[in-house]
Amino acid sequence: MSNPDTGASRVSPTARIAASAVVGDEVEIGPDSVVEPNAVIQGRVVVGARANIGAGAVIGCEGFGYEKLGGEYAKLDHGGAVVIEDDVDIGPNSTVARAKTGRETRIGRGTKIDSHVHVAHNVRIGRNCVIAAQTGIAGSVVIGDDVMIGGQVGIKDHVTIGDGAVIHARAAVFRSVPAGASYSGVPARPHGQMKRFWARAWRRFGHES
Repeated sequence: MSNPDTGASRVSPTARIAASAVVGDEVEIGPDSVVEPNAVIQGRVVVGARANIGAGAVIGCEGFGYEKLGGEYAKLDHGGAVVIEDDVDIGPNSTVARAKTGRETRIGRGTKIDSHVHVAHNVRIGRNCVIAAQTGIAGSVVIGDDVMIGGQVGIKDHVTIGDGAVIHARAAVFRSVPAGASYSGVPARPHGQMKRFWARAWRRFGHES
């Protein structure tokens, strides 16, 4: 992490920062990483080597957290960090929120994130995951290694998704998913169950106009 006393940022001389990208204080960017146009990296953020931050992406934005006091919502402090490990790709217009104070949001080595994906505060994503566009991951979710997540998936806060799991497109994950499992549907359940459900539904209703 950059020096907290000076607030200075450290950018490797082999990193490439495109025109109109913003790199704020206390940001560290590793060798051969690329920050594309109009991306914003702010707050306490570490980006590893050979990472790619897509155009318009925002890394280190404040997390979405409020407490209702006296009938009004007061924003909770989100002064934590974001750690993006080596060889991570984050697509255009995606967002990764910084953690609450004293904690970190972390994206593991080799993970690839598509466009328009939201990663909330305190989320931990393992290594070599693939996350497709328009997925929303709520706060404090833990995702293991080698997980595949389809497009438009929604994941509830404080859920754990085990290593090697597959979450099919447009699933709504409200409960933890075991390692190696394949889940789909709303609410998400084992994919085999969902296929049988849709087969029964088609036999019953598929030919009705």
